[in-house]
Amino acid sequence: MVFCPGTDNPNFYLMKKNVTLPLALICIMVMDGFSQNNSNSKELVFQPGAKDGKDAWVQYVEGLPVHAARNFGDVDQLIAESWTFYGLGGTTGQIRGLLDFTGLHQIPQGTKVNYAYLSLYGVPTSSANDRGNQGANACYLQRITSPWQEHTVSWNNQPGITPANQVTIPASGEVVWNYHVIDLNITRLVQDIINLPPAKRYGFCIRLQNNNYYRSMLFASSDHADSTRHPKLRISLSDEKPLTAAGIAALTPARTGTMKQGISAVSKADLDAHQLNIVYALVKDGKTTLEILSSKGKLLRSYKLEGTKGRHVFTTELDADILKETTATLKITQGKTAILLPFLDE
Repeated sequence: MVFCPGTDNPNFYLMKKNVTLPLALICIMVMDGFSQNNSNSKELVFQPGAKDGKDAWVQYVEGLPVHAARNFGDVDQLIAESWTFYGLGGTTGQIRGLLDFTGLHQIPQGTKVNYAYLSLYGVPTSSANDRGNQGANACYLQRITSPWQEHTVSWNNQPGITPANQVTIPASGEVVWNYHVIDLNITRLVQDIINLPPAKRYGFCIRLQNNNYYRSMLFASSDHADSTRHPKLRISLSDEKPLTAAGIAALTPARTGTMKQGISAVSKADLDAHQLNIVYALVKDGKTTLEILSSKGKLLRSYKLEGTKGRHVFTTELDADILKETTATLKITQGKTAILLPFLDE
């Protein structure tokens, strides 16, 4: 578990999946000095944005019952807080954060979770609390036990929670802004969730351990303008229960492969038509190549791509030599930057 207060962290999408499609490209990401290779497990990373993310906060203020009925599903922060609200005409009040990675719903029930790490990123400012992180603000991350909807949940109808296998989010200490909690180990919590039927997986609640005021802890939500600050969950699953094709499609991020280092790409395959389509973008000019590699690293095909700055579309036919492979890897390289992304039969 690493705490990086006051610093930004790269937005990594590291995924490895064993699938049963006729041709499946395994996604990882390769950068200078970094790689991952583990044939006995698969790692999935979830970091959804405003479109696919599900998070909110719920709030009540003594003397102002309207707040307990109000929905905060479109706010750009996740807050746990106990404060006073005299300026609003109330007295004391509390806020709790709710968070659900809905991609977990696609994982087969009972799949073994080798590890699960949650990263929550702080904010540089807040219109909700201009004093930032305050007080002895250690929090609990607890499993939610009943349904809730992002745009209708409120304090009055908030879901139930359980302390079983709860995890402590350590206090921010002297860090008022940009308090980042990186790779918080929540393996047991996620295993509890995966052991349930998908329809009964409801996510997490962030709440203070001590509700005496003045205490607050602020993180970015999936609605935050800075996508690198969105909540991120990375998990490793055993191969005992392989994902279905439908499950893989649901797990694949909408912006698969997005990187700060200069390349972003999304690939789509129509295996019936023997066709591969790639939409990619470059932040600078440079020689750019596409390689299709077998599972053993053998180069199957190599293509020279348009390497000018901007957005491009590349289409190619998939011949029999490629289609006979059970797994393959698709790699786009420009200079010292390379990205390996998934494509799925559509």
